[in-house]
Amino acid sequence: MKVAFLVPSVLLAIFVVLLLHYLLDFFFFFNVFRTKAHCFPPGPWPWPVVGNLLQLGKFPHQTLARFAQRYGPLMHLRFGPMHTMVVSSPAMAKEFLKTHDHLFQYRQLFISTEILNDNCSIATSSGAYWRHLRKICLTELFSPKRLQSFQAMRSKELSSTMKSIRIQAGEDKLVDLNFQLTSLTSNIMTQTLFRKRYFGADESGEKKAHQFKEILHELCYWYGTTIIGDYIPSLRWVSKLQGSNASMHALRSRIRQFVQMLLDEHHMRKSAPTTDSELDNDVPKDFMDVLLSMPGEDGTGTLSSDQIEAVVMDLWLGGTDTSSVTIEWAMAELLRNPKIMKCAQTELDNVVGSNHVVDESHLQHLSYLQAIIKETFRLHPAAPVMIPHMSNEACQIQGYSLPPNTRVMVNLWAIGRDPTTWDRPLEFDPVRFLEHPEIDVNGQSFELLPFGSGRRACPGRPLAALVIQSTLASLLHSFDWSLPNQQEPSTLDMSEKFGLTLPRAQRLHVMAHPRLPANLYL
Repeated sequence: MKVAFLVPSVLLAIFVVLLLHYLLDFFFFFNVFRTKAHCFPPGPWPWPVVGNLLQLGKFPHQTLARFAQRYGPLMHLRFGPMHTMVVSSPAMAKEFLKTHDHLFQYRQLFISTEILNDNCSIATSSGAYWRHLRKICLTELFSPKRLQSFQAMRSKELSSTMKSIRIQAGEDKLVDLNFQLTSLTSNIMTQTLFRKRYFGADESGEKKAHQFKEILHELCYWYGTTIIGDYIPSLRWVSKLQGSNASMHALRSRIRQFVQMLLDEHHMRKSAPTTDSELDNDVPKDFMDVLLSMPGEDGTGTLSSDQIEAVVMDLWLGGTDTSSVTIEWAMAELLRNPKIMKCAQTELDNVVGSNHVVDESHLQHLSYLQAIIKETFRLHPAAPVMIPHMSNEACQIQGYSLPPNTRVMVNLWAIGRDPTTWDRPLEFDPVRFLEHPEIDVNGQSFELLPFGSGRRACPGRPLAALVIQSTLASLLHSFDWSLPNQQEPSTLDMSEKFGLTLPRAQRLHVMAHPRLPANLYL
C-alpha cells in the first residue's frame, strides 16, 4: 500500500514541477516581449520571476557599477515584475532628477516603511502629505534663522567631545571614533529635537541613549534589507512566514514607546516653571515645539502622533548616522594620507590660530577642508544608492519608452568612481575640488550628489553640512592623529559594510595627540 500510495504522489510532484516550469517560462518570455515593446535600455538578462534580484550580491552598489561598465550609464533591470532604471553618470542623473523631476518624484511603498512608520516618513511618502512635510522642514526646521539659534548648543557639544578625546589621549587610550562621532551627532540631534542630551548624561540618559542605538541599528537593518515581497507582490506572504513582519511590528512598538517617552518628557519640561532666560526668549524653540504646532496637510488640526513619530525618527536617524559615517570615512582617508592631513591642519592654524577653537564662522574660510569633505562624499557616499524614485505616468527618456511605475536608482558610488567623469577616480585628492570650486553639494552639480537633487533633495542638508564641517575641523585642529602600534597608513582596512548607509566594515580606533593649550579643552 505504501508503494501504491507513493507512485501517484511522485507523478503528481513531477506534474506540478513541469507545470511550474512552463508557467515560469511563459511568464519570463511574456515579460521579455513586453520589455522589447516598451524599448528599454540594455541591461543584464533577467531570470524568470525574480528578474535580476539574485544577481546583486553582497554589495549591490558595486555590482551595479560593474554592470554599468558593460551596459552603459543608463541600464534596465527587472526586480520581480518591476522595471528599474539604474543611473551611473552625471548626465543621466540630471535627466531624471532635473529634466524629468516632476515625473519621478514619487516613491515605491515598501513593506518595511508600511509597518515601521505607516508610510509617514519624509523620505518615503508622496503626495500632499510629503509636500507639506517638505515645506515644514525647509521653512521651519532647517531655515538659516532656526539653525543659527542652535549654534551655541552645537559648539558646546563639540567642546564636550574634544574634552572627552583629550582625557583619553592623556591616558594613552585608543579613541573609538565611531562611538565619539555617533554620540556627538546624536546629542546634537536630540538637543535640536527635544532640547535634551542623552550620551554622556546621567545613568538614565545613558540607558536611553543605548536604547536609541539599538533602535537605530534595527531600523538601518530593516530599511536596508531586501524583502522579496516588495518586488514580487504575490510573495508578500513569505515575509510573514519568515517572521520578518512580526519582528518589524515588535520594533514599531518599541519605537512608539520610545518616542512617547520623549514626548512625555518634553511636555513635562514645557509645563515646568519657566526660567528667566526662557522668559527673555533666549532659549530657542526646539523642533518638537514646531512639529506639535504645525497643522495637518489639509491645513486643519495638527500632525497626528504617527506622523510626528515618523518625522522624529527620520530626523534622528538621518541626522545621526549619515553625518557620523561621513566624518569617520574622512578621518580614515586622512590617516592613509598624512600629507593631506598636514595641509588641512596648516590651513586651520592660519585661519583659526593656535589659541582659539574652531567656530562655525571660520568654516567659510576653510576651502581645503571643504575640498576634503567633497572628496569624501565622492569616494564614500553615506547612501551609496539613492532611495529609488518612481514615475507616475509613461514617459520618453533618451529615446526609450518607459511605462508608469518605473523605478529609478541613482548609483552615487558608481558616479563618484567613474573614470569618464573623474581623473584618477580611485585616488583621494581634494585638490581636484580646489581646481573646480564650481562643483558643490547643493544638488546642482550632478557629479556630486550626497544630498540628492530636485524635489527629493535632503531637506536637512544645511544642518548636516554644518555638523560635518565643524566636527572634522575641530578634530584636525585640536589633535594630531595616528594609527596604533605604528601601523603603516597604507595598511588601514578601507572595506565597506553595505546597508541603509555605507559605514566602514571596521570601526576606526586611533591615537590622539593634543595640539592646543590645555585650557582650550575645558
